[in-house]
Amino acid sequence: MAKINIPERLSEIISRLENAGHRAYPVGGCVRDSLRGCIPKDWDAATSALPEQVKDAMTGTGFKIIETGIKHGTVTVLARGETYEITTFRIDGGYSDNRRPDSVRFVANIEDDLSRRDFTINAIAYDCENDRVIDPFGGAADIEHRLVRCVGEPEKRFREDSLRILRGLRFASVLGFDIEEKTAAAMLSFAPQLKNVSSERIYAELKMILCGDNIETVLREYRGVFACVLPELEPMFDFPQQNPYHCYDVWEHTIHAVSAVPPDPVLRFAALFHDSGKPACHTREMLTDGSRIDHFYNHGAVSAELIENALERLRADNAAKERTKYLVLHHGDMTAPTKKSVRRRLSRISNEFENGREMFDMLTALKLADVSAQAELVRETRKAELREVVKIADEITAERECLSVKDLAVNGNDVMSLGLSGPAVGRALNAALEAVISEDVNNDRESIIEYINKL
Repeated sequence: MAKINIPERLSEIISRLENAGHRAYPVGGCVRDSLRGCIPKDWDAATSALPEQVKDAMTGTGFKIIETGIKHGTVTVLARGETYEITTFRIDGGYSDNRRPDSVRFVANIEDDLSRRDFTINAIAYDCENDRVIDPFGGAADIEHRLVRCVGEPEKRFREDSLRILRGLRFASVLGFDIEEKTAAAMLSFAPQLKNVSSERIYAELKMILCGDNIETVLREYRGVFACVLPELEPMFDFPQQNPYHCYDVWEHTIHAVSAVPPDPVLRFAALFHDSGKPACHTREMLTDGSRIDHFYNHGAVSAELIENALERLRADNAAKERTKYLVLHHGDMTAPTKKSVRRRLSRISNEFENGREMFDMLTALKLADVSAQAELVRETRKAELREVVKIADEITAERECLSVKDLAVNGNDVMSLGLSGPAVGRALNAALEAVISEDVNNDRESIIEYINKL
């Protein structure tokens, strides 16, 4: 068993509770991650003490008590800059909304508390005093075997709280665990109940799921779950791409593209939706030799509309929506590996986003992932072209070339001194920028003024 090292402040909290006659144990994810040999991000504890007794036990410590969920027995202890959630042992009442218990009942022992938890890998506590793991449901063995398994009957667990379905997929994706057969079947069966979960919670889980190293397997094996929360994806399932540039159907291509981009939520969502518009844009051409070829004209624009609607429904923040939509809309744009073409692309992005180079790199990453999931006929050639585009972009960035109006050697006052005013000033500056980017005019004040005068 991996050594479980309790943070000093949590150890002090537990000692205080035990000295007051209560029992207290680190519990859940912090124990799971410790047994995996990882450093936990958060530490929680369960205790026999009621919330008021927890507050009493902390008297004189200087720790601050925040009543974060006192109805369900939870208080947060703020201990010298570190926070710990302390929850009274409890069992849950009914779940009429498939999300939260209607009531809770406080109990006297940790085993009853562990029995209400979602998965065995989380239904574990640690007895600090005796240096032993309290593991009534075999969670330690499931961690060793890299298995996600429900505590008790999976149907009961998911009927209680539908969000547990996505939590299970998160563990599979992020930890690289398999999902036990009965648990997997229940996930797929109860997935329609996810409609009862708030959009914000679904979005939070999806971001973590998509950024897991094992996302390829999860998308392939649990597409029915994804279809319940992102119905825009379902038309892609098994949709063929009879085209010399493709070797997979639309969904399988998407799976490969998602796993090929860096684990950033914006990039992963963009990869997930980049071809979502293809089924709606599908046309089939019959060739003279009797064969046929599939086309998907304008699918980037349709896909961009689908991701915009999905992220709006999930209540994503505006920055994420704007960046994701842009990436999907432009994922098929071609940029020739020439300085002029790359400069123009960088300029366009820089005029839409504050950090244009970052967005350029994200768009390139999406393009690389896209072509890496295409047919061998074009895969390596297109990847080589994209790498050359990045090399040229690095040169342009290093030379700090003019990419936006603010980089011009003139400003609005210079243009107004020529007698222009109102919208004409902006038009003149944009025309000058285009001329500089196209290498028709040098980026110096005299050349630009002469160019604007000619306009």
